[in-house]
Amino acid sequence: MKFPLAALALTLLMLPGAALAAGANDKALMLTVFGTSTEATVTFEELLPLVQQRFPDRTVVVPYTSSIIRNKLNAEIADPAQKILSPAQMLEKLKAEGYKDIAVVSTLLFAGVEHDNLKSTVEEFGAANHGLKVSYVPPLLSVPANLKPAVDTLRPYLLADGSNIVVAHGTHAGHPVEQTYLELAKLVAAAYPNARVGSIEGVPDMEETLDWVKGRKDKNVRFVVFMFVAGDHAENDIASDEEDSLFTAVREMDKTPSVRMVETKNGRRIASLGLDANYRKLLLEHYGKNVPN
Repeated sequence: MKFPLAALALTLLMLPGAALAAGANDKALMLTVFGTSTEATVTFEELLPLVQQRFPDRTVVVPYTSSIIRNKLNAEIADPAQKILSPAQMLEKLKAEGYKDIAVVSTLLFAGVEHDNLKSTVEEFGAANHGLKVSYVPPLLSVPANLKPAVDTLRPYLLADGSNIVVAHGTHAGHPVEQTYLELAKLVAAAYPNARVGSIEGVPDMEETLDWVKGRKDKNVRFVVFMFVAGDHAENDIASDEEDSLFTAVREMDKTPSVRMVETKNGRRIASLGLDANYRKLLLEHYGKNVPN
């Protein structure tokens, strides 16, 4: 069942801790997400209470980094107070509400372009507001030691008898984070001989990964979403009947594609890292180690 975009946005905004609590304390935590205009917003709905429990002394707020998604959602939200904010807007709002200690974390996996932009926004705000304590926690997988534990969370989602494609988002050509993607690919191949990584854009090249699948005798092919949210990319680029989708590419090989589904509080969804309890545990531990007391 499809819901209006505004309803999806408001569902998240009305969660406990998602709205500002001016005067409750002077410490806030920005749980920054890329955002989604799909029902995969349940990924944030399930994470946010866990973050609030982990940081009971901080008010937790959720800005979206994607201007495209913000504009799409906000077009259906009449009340200005309920609009989805950008990180820069949220920082200014927290400042206006009297918060003196603002920690910024994100659900970004890698230290790519989105990280660069968010980090720059936070640093510029901190430099312009010396009276505030402003901190930024880099993405989970920017720490090399976190790569293998993240790869280990994939095991329940892979076919034992079949081929598996771990689908990453990828990054712009030439960005230093490409090396992290390539390291991810090495770890996946070493841990799971019947699995390879392919990115929607950038490296590892998806066409090469599909060629690897084509050369195998396996009839069944499982796509595993190595993204925090299984949103538009998962629903359209991977698991749709569109002529350029990954499902279509595999069917043209006379193979049978599938994705792993998981139960959420809002029904069955395509599995993603953000819906996996073990990955969320890694993420919360990362936040706990890096958010200042």
